[in-house]
Amino acid sequence: MYGSKIHGDTEHLQNVDINLGWACNNNCLFCSNGQATPAQRNWGDHDEIKAEIIARHNQGAESIGFLGGEPTIYPKIKQLIRLAKHHGYKRISICTNGRKLSENSFLLELIEAGLTRVALSIHSHKSSLEDEITGRKGSFEQKIKAISNLVAAKGAGLLPDGFSLNVVLHGKNVNHLVDFSRFMAKRSVNDIRFNFIRPAYKALHSKTWVPSLKTVTPSLLSVIAENESRLFLTMTFADIPLCKFPWQVLASRQLRDKYIGENWDLATEVTQHRPIQYQEQSTNRFNWKQQRQEKLKSYPAPCLNCPYKASSCEGIWQGYLDIYGEAEFAGSAAMVQASMSNT
Repeated sequence: MYGSKIHGDTEHLQNVDINLGWACNNNCLFCSNGQATPAQRNWGDHDEIKAEIIARHNQGAESIGFLGGEPTIYPKIKQLIRLAKHHGYKRISICTNGRKLSENSFLLELIEAGLTRVALSIHSHKSSLEDEITGRKGSFEQKIKAISNLVAAKGAGLLPDGFSLNVVLHGKNVNHLVDFSRFMAKRSVNDIRFNFIRPAYKALHSKTWVPSLKTVTPSLLSVIAENESRLFLTMTFADIPLCKFPWQVLASRQLRDKYIGENWDLATEVTQHRPIQYQEQSTNRFNWKQQRQEKLKSYPAPCLNCPYKASSCEGIWQGYLDIYGEAEFAGSAAMVQASMSNT
């Protein structure tokens, strides 16, 4: 999910994300959809999706995001964006692997239809690693071209809500966050979101792809220091428990507000559309924050008495605890309380 706030009128918008189905032109190693079957790699019913767009707006949603799978290969994505614009959505976005946006004419067609924001997923500044992750040779070059197109479109005032990079923080990039950020800053990217990997698919139970959070903290400190002194990007980190942020960040309300990604997230309701041929219910609705907290994350025993549990910290991916256990969190609650006690 990617419903980030931006400064201005969109900050308090109610957001809905519409998942169109699992069809995708990539085969990412840690895709949360796993190894989807041919039946699952299909789209939801188009008429149901259109009805959901209208119904959600009637219920108060003013921001909408299209997800997948890969929404840019949905055959009627332009019609859906145009429908959302027609019904008055103020903010219309897509979360995409970016490959089709390497075609600038296609990007401009989406913008003409009403697109206002893009979140582009890319997980390395090294072409060989990005292609390994996506399972598609040449995907890195396509994404870099897409980034160039997005920079130009934003510079021309065509993307009023901007674009950001959506980066999975994983075992093979955790020690290269500074290099990644410098690489992207040189290409005029000014908004990066790092999301700690949710163990899934080939990353399930994998210490290669799922790094220990003990290794994440110093990497966060390094890239935040680089950003504060040289890069000056909008940079946020999500799905990292509060106790694994550097104490220098926890001790500063300004830095917490700036870098902890959950502080930036729009309130988001999700509608998943799935091909009816493989399940009884083709439409599934849920609140994304509640889904994370109630089904996907856990609070290990050392966290149960933390005063920031639930209010400021969502806990830890259960898949992470399955790999590393809970021993590293002993004493974390006291550390967090001590760091934040004076702010």
